[in-house]
Amino acid sequence: MTITRHGVPLARRTTLEVGGTAAELHIPESLEDLRCLLGRLHERRTAPHILGGGANTLFPDGELRRPVVSTELLRGLEARGSVVRAECGVRLNALVRAAMSLGLGGLEGLVGIPGTAGGAVVMNAGGGGWSFGDRVRELGLIPLDGGPIVRVRGADVPWRYRSAGLQGFAVAWVDLELVPCSAARLRDAARELMLRKSSTQPLGEASAGCAFKNPAGASAGRWIDELGLKGLRRGGARVSERHANFIVTDRGSASARDVLDLLEDVRGRVERAFGVRLETEIVLV
Repeated sequence: MTITRHGVPLARRTTLEVGGTAAELHIPESLEDLRCLLGRLHERRTAPHILGGGANTLFPDGELRRPVVSTELLRGLEARGSVVRAECGVRLNALVRAAMSLGLGGLEGLVGIPGTAGGAVVMNAGGGGWSFGDRVRELGLIPLDGGPIVRVRGADVPWRYRSAGLQGFAVAWVDLELVPCSAARLRDAARELMLRKSSTQPLGEASAGCAFKNPAGASAGRWIDELGLKGLRRGGARVSERHANFIVTDRGSASARDVLDLLEDVRGRVERAFGVRLETEIVLV
């Protein structure tokens, strides 16, 4: 069964906490429901936006006519030896906790990232030289026309920086190849990483994580910082004073337009100073 709602506020479904309403929001209760839903939307010639945790998503102000498909109920999680299978809607914090409780390491880098397994695949989430794709053994993918699930080996996925190159597919599930390790050691490593992130990132504020992708051999945050743009504001959005590559919003008073204007302002200043046009890591729906 798929739950369908109309006129749904979108701000509460993203970590930026801005955006208008969805004309239609679909919430499939199983992977088969998701496949059938995608087939029906394809017949309508309507391309949906697949929404996971909303950790790097910017919806527009006003009404979004494009259908939104939420994976929030697709949270199947199981382990077979050192392989953990997570359905697309499994929250990353739940995935990390489950792996650590089983004494399986390799996902500690996801600590503090408020996304889902499906989103982590699509964005090839990571940081510090580590990427989610490094741990993917196999994927289950659903063609956006609602065709049968396709199984793809992780080694055959065209992984790139913050991208898996999976256009035309929705992630159904992911098999992760992990490494046996002491649960206590994993908890210590996760705690240390979380403390480090807390000291350098605005974790307590509304943001979408890093706003821009790092150019080859450079740091977008460092460039923005060198230009003295921390604290730069457009309406209810500003460049974080703690981390220059984070844009944070004033809860309840910011708009998507504020965020877009700030992104363009920062991008223009960086391009004029360094000759490089930054690419957003935030997905602009």
